[in-house]
Amino acid sequence: MAKTSHAKVEVLIVGSGIAGSTMAVELGEAGFNVLVLEAGPERQLSDMVSSQIWSRRLRWAGPEVLESGDLVGAANFAMGWGTGGAGLHWYANWYRLHPDDFHVRSLYGRSLDWPIGYDDLRPWYDHAQAYFGVSGDTDPNAPPGASYPMPAMPVSKQSSAIKKGFAAEGLTLTPNTLAINSEPYNGRAGCLLDGWCDAGCPIGALANPLVLQWPRARKSGVDLRHNAYVTRLETDASGSKVTGAVYLDETGQENFQPADIVISACHTIWNARLLLLSSNDQHPNGLGNCSGTLGQYFTSHALTTIHGLFSEETEPHTGVSGANTLCLDGYDDKQPTTGAFGSRAWLVGQAAKPNDLLGTALAKPDLFGEALNKYLRRASAHYGNMTVLCEEDSIPENRITLDPSKRDRFGLPQAHVTNSLPKENAARSDLAKAEGLRIFKAAGTSDAWAGPQNPMHMMGGTIMGRDPSASVTNSFGQLHKVDNVFIAGASLFPTPGAINPTATLAALVFRTADYIRSNRSALVP
Repeated sequence: MAKTSHAKVEVLIVGSGIAGSTMAVELGEAGFNVLVLEAGPERQLSDMVSSQIWSRRLRWAGPEVLESGDLVGAANFAMGWGTGGAGLHWYANWYRLHPDDFHVRSLYGRSLDWPIGYDDLRPWYDHAQAYFGVSGDTDPNAPPGASYPMPAMPVSKQSSAIKKGFAAEGLTLTPNTLAINSEPYNGRAGCLLDGWCDAGCPIGALANPLVLQWPRARKSGVDLRHNAYVTRLETDASGSKVTGAVYLDETGQENFQPADIVISACHTIWNARLLLLSSNDQHPNGLGNCSGTLGQYFTSHALTTIHGLFSEETEPHTGVSGANTLCLDGYDDKQPTTGAFGSRAWLVGQAAKPNDLLGTALAKPDLFGEALNKYLRRASAHYGNMTVLCEEDSIPENRITLDPSKRDRFGLPQAHVTNSLPKENAARSDLAKAEGLRIFKAAGTSDAWAGPQNPMHMMGGTIMGRDPSASVTNSFGQLHKVDNVFIAGASLFPTPGAINPTATLAALVFRTADYIRSNRSALVP
């Protein structure tokens, strides 16, 4: 069947999540003719219902990601499906990478360096927090920057109960920084603290693309095409320019969308997969893979949860899904003891309902029957929890590849993620787990326990760098050898730090959008 060809656009963006929708607004408002292709269906605010089970429809429903290694399991949960992508179910934790996170190779002789430093991103971090709307207080352990536009959320009963344990360990809890309105902001409502962020936020207190980016994007003339599953990017005969993208529509018909500039703003794994699927005679190992690093240096965060029951009531069902308070004390001590390496951050007092991922029931999966009933009756009022994120080194062995022996429903090789935690990072995670149990016991819990180690967040695979022989893109996400293709998203990160990536992702998007605007005459014929 012949491909259907469409009218050419100036900018084609693949993916409508936080990276893609923010880029669409920036370029649409600058006067570019912009089209966004989204693999999933159209979403409305009414699709966000306060139920963690109901919210699963917002998550990835595309082809399965294959995984192997000892730190896997986040892929299909973390990605989104439909308008706004994962931005409809993110937790809105908002942190800046620290200056040392950009220079791990130079300072510590391991992992990688970024091609830019903190000062290069600082003005874009400042811009992003005003754009998204961030609530928080000054944290002496956080990097320098502009004051947050809104005051912090009130400290919860759960955080108050846990705080005593941090004080006993000589550590300080500060209010968490969140892309959630603590009060009305820019026409969006303030947070109700009902603990349903994980299911989306229909009132718009949480900065999700349906209420933040897409109203602006549509006003500026950006077009959004749903059920458009992009299968590859095509180049001209020389291989030096991409001419557009091939996608399958909801009928299975192949379409070709020509464009002057193509921006892949998919989730981390899908950015690498799309470039790998776009191999041709000029790019036999994947589009832009002149360095051989495409797919390599995948990273995540090693996550461990700490749980406990307190004598006082903690109202665990209230608050926000991300965390109520934060501890960055000691974050910059990447070498806490011999044989351990990496930063760590504590996210404290996450809202917990009875069921699903952050639920009190899942915290005790070994219980059933009357024992479970007894535990839940107490936990519903006295439960407390916190999560530690630990840094993972960037190593080439952790990577995204295509598995030609496994095909998705479209007949394309499935993505395969290999991710195992280096031993020095595993030792750091073990130290954090022991620290967390001490904190909870010092806080007076009658019962404290740790959950299993799991991955959180996905970064790398299309890393940026100065050297075209050792990276996929430059610092603006522009492919080294195909200069009308840009990558947007956490797949650009050479190192992950130990904090949630969205603030850095957003800062990079604003920086790249500014670069494209400034170089419009060179990029658009």
